[in-house]
Amino acid sequence: MHTAIIVNRNAGSMRRDPQLADRMRSDCGSQATVHLTSDLAELREVCADAAARGVSTVGVVGGDGTASATLTELWRAYGEQTRPQIAFLRGGTMNTVAGSIGISQSGPSELLRRTLCALRQPDRLRTRPRPVMIIGDRLGFLFGTGVWYGYIAESYKDGAPTRMTNATVLGRVIASAAVKGETFSRLFSKTPLSVRFAGGSWEPRPYLTVAAGTVADAGFGFRPFHQALDTERAFQILALKGTAGDVLRDLPRVWFGRGFGHHTAYDVTTTWAELRAESGSFGYSVDGDVSTAQGSLRLELGPVFHFLRI
Repeated sequence: MHTAIIVNRNAGSMRRDPQLADRMRSDCGSQATVHLTSDLAELREVCADAAARGVSTVGVVGGDGTASATLTELWRAYGEQTRPQIAFLRGGTMNTVAGSIGISQSGPSELLRRTLCALRQPDRLRTRPRPVMIIGDRLGFLFGTGVWYGYIAESYKDGAPTRMTNATVLGRVIASAAVKGETFSRLFSKTPLSVRFAGGSWEPRPYLTVAAGTVADAGFGFRPFHQALDTERAFQILALKGTAGDVLRDLPRVWFGRGFGHHTAYDVTTTWAELRAESGSFGYSVDGDVSTAQGSLRLELGPVFHFLRI
């Protein structure tokens, strides 16, 4: 069995501890190979090499964006081959996806140690299967438009954010929404979106957000996708049609994993969805990375990966 550990050189853990990768390389010995990547081209090269060598386990050091970027490149590189099992070793600014699939709060070094121990005892190794979505040309676990996208973009306004930055921006957005303030108004896109999905559609309107997920947690303990873990055969999509006040009143429900009320959001599980803006482009976020769609964007249920329970 071959194991590769992919470390995002730009991850928060690497910025805080530049020697982390060297220690991980020493800890791995001959059991795994550590690869540092600085950009998408290097990540693509490492994933292609992993596929060529038949690597069966890939560890990922980095946050949510690093995780889904790595899965995207592995998916492309492996093609019809059996995909490797994945060990999320955290290490990013936000590790929402890792937390949502049950990875412990430990740091990358400890999670690597647990991974190597588990691989030495394959009869005791446990994994958790989770699907991803295909969003445009990439894979992802969490998707959002409107205020969701605006919050992420605002967090990156002054460079790579920290967890404190994200928490501060989120608090500012929530406070502004409560009084219909300038920050909320600026981040809320007025672009009407129509949404089609398997078995139905939602009317065109400027939703506060259209969001989708294959994991329950969207960050900071809020779990809007409370049905996401019920199946591997669909993802959950919602559209916030209520007012900002409606959303704020429903936040305790979301925190406890009961989702938004029917008066606040449309909500369905589906295998595909198409978002369309008749009047031009709209911004969206995938696992903390931001992008722009020109006119329309399709989301589909993607491949299932198996994640080590460490």
